Amino acid sequence: MKMKNIYKIMAMVLGTALLTTSCIKETFPTSGATKEQISQAASILEASVGAIPVNMAYPYSAFGSGANYGFDFGYPGLMCAMDACTGDVICTAGDDAAGYDWFWYWERGTMMGPTAGLCDFPWNTYFSFMKSCNDVIGLVDTSKTLTSSEKLALGVAKAFRACFYLDMARQYEALEVTDPAAAGKYDISKVKALTVPIIDEKTTEEKARNNPRAKREEMFEFIFDDLNDAEALLDGITVKKTMPSKAVVYGLKARAYLWLGQFNSFYKNVKTGTEAYQEAAKYARLAITESKATIMTESEYLNATSGFNTANNSWMWYLPQTTEGITNLVNFIAWRSSESTWGYGGKFVFEGVTNNFYNRMSDTDWRRKAFVGANPAAWYKQYGYLTNYSEEEFLAVVPAYANFKFHPANGNTVSYTIGNVTDVPLMRVEEMYFIEAEATEHVNEGAGESLLVSFMAHRNPKYSTDGITDIIDEIMFQKRVELWGEGIVFYDFKRLNMGINNGYEGTNVPSDSRVNVEGRAPWWNFCIPEGETYQNIALLEKTPNNPNPDGLIKLWK
Repeated sequence: MKMKNIYKIMAMVLGTALLTTSCIKETFPTSGATKEQISQAASILEASVGAIPVNMAYPYSAFGSGANYGFDFGYPGLMCAMDACTGDVICTAGDDAAGYDWFWYWERGTMMGPTAGLCDFPWNTYFSFMKSCNDVIGLVDTSKTLTSSEKLALGVAKAFRACFYLDMARQYEALEVTDPAAAGKYDISKVKALTVPIIDEKTTEEKARNNPRAKREEMFEFIFDDLNDAEALLDGITVKKTMPSKAVVYGLKARAYLWLGQFNSFYKNVKTGTEAYQEAAKYARLAITESKATIMTESEYLNATSGFNTANNSWMWYLPQTTEGITNLVNFIAWRSSESTWGYGGKFVFEGVTNNFYNRMSDTDWRRKAFVGANPAAWYKQYGYLTNYSEEEFLAVVPAYANFKFHPANGNTVSYTIGNVTDVPLMRVEEMYFIEAEATEHVNEGAGESLLVSFMAHRNPKYSTDGITDIIDEIMFQKRVELWGEGIVFYDFKRLNMGINNGYEGTNVPSDSRVNVEGRAPWWNFCIPEGETYQNIALLEKTPNNPNPDGLIKLWK
C-alpha cells in the first residue's frame, strides 16, 4: 500500500476516535471506519496501531479548535496538567504573564468539580485513546495462530491500554485529604478504592450505560492482565520506541507496583504493600536490563539543539509530534520551551521552578544549569551556550528561574512548523533507577540509599546523603529534578501525600497560584464529568463521584 494511502487510513481511524465525547459513545462510533471496513486489508491493522500515537498528540482533540483551549493537545497536554498539579512547574514571568497560563487551573485547583467543563479534558481524552486501543484489539482473531504482525499489534495495543488505565486509576482513585481546611468538608468514605469504569473491546452499549467504577483490585487485575499479555506477545519482537516494547511493559509494571506499595489490603491476584514494592524494584531492574538504555550524559541533557526534543538512548518510549495538525500554541514544546517565541511558553509564561526548588539543588549538580538562577545576566554569562537566544534576546525576555531543559527542534526559535515538531519523552530509563531506589528503600532501609548515591554520581560528582534523615524524601526530590516537566511525578506526590508549598515570603510564584496544602491537594482526586454520570446510571446509583474539591484551599495571603 502506498504511503499516502496509509496516511489516509490513519486519518480515517483517527477521525473516528476524535468524534467521540464520552466513554459510552467512544465504544460505539457512528461514523468513520467500521470494523468491517478496517478488516478488509491486513495493512490497515498496522495503520490502526499507528493511529494510536497520532491520536495521542493531536491538537484540540477533546474540545475542538473552536473552543481554543490552550491545554487541549492530547497526552502531552495531560502531562503538563499533571506537573501543574504538583506546583513544581510554574509561570516564572510574574502576575501579568500568569494570565496566559492555561495550566493555572491545575496549579490552583479551581474549576475541578464535576460540573466544570475542565473536568471533561482528561476523561474524554483518555477514553478516546482507549477506543483506539479497543479498535485494534477487536480486530485480531485470537482463536487462530497469530502472525508476528498481529502479535505486535495486539501487544502494543494492550500495553497502550494498560498505560492509559493505570494513569486514570491513579488520577481518579480518591485518597485521604488531610489538610485542615478540608476537615469535615471532604469525605471520601463512599468512594474509597474506586477507580473508573472499565471499557474494553467486548463492552456492549447496554453494559456501558450501567457500568460502575471498578474497584482498585479489579482495575489492577485488568491492567496486569493486559501487561502480562503484552509481555508475552512482544517477547522477541523489535518495537520502535514510538510504541511500547517489552522493556516498556516492565516499566509500566514497575509504576503500577510502586502505586500499590502504599496499600496493605489483601487481594487474591494483586500484590500490595511490601510485596508490591519488591515487585516494583524487580520490574524496574528488568526494564533497565531489557531496554539496554543508558543514562543521559550532561552533554545530551543540556544540548541546546537536541536537548529533550530528540529521542536518545536513555528514552525507552517517546511520542513523535508529527506535522499533521501542528499549531503554534497548542503543543508540548510551545509550552515547555522558553525558546518557543511563537507559543505561550517562550513568549509569556516561561515555565520554570520556584526559587525554593532551585535553591535546594546542589550547585555541583549539573542539572541545575538547566534553570536560570536569580540573576539571568549572570546565568547567560556562564551558560549562554545552553540556549539558542542571543544575549540581547535573552536579557530582553527571560525571567529568573525559567527552564532551558526543553528546546525547540533543531534549536529553531523562529518557525513553529519546525520548532514544534519534537519527540516527547514518555518513559526514560532514569525513572526506572528512581523507582528501584525508592521501592528498595521501603523494603530494606539503607539499600535504596546506596542505589540513589550510585545514580547521582552521574549527576553530581560531589553528591552525598550525609546529614539527610529522610531518604525517601531525598529520592523523591532528586526524581523531581531529573524528570522535571515530563509529567511523571504527580503520581508520586499523590501516593506519598507530599503536599504543596508555594506560598512563602519571597516566593516567585504568581499571586493567583500561591497555595500551601498539607499533604494531598483535594483536586488530585479527579472528578468524573457530570455529563458522564447522566449516560452511565451506575455512576449515580452504585459508585458515586469523588467529592467536589473546589473552594477548599484558599490562596496564601
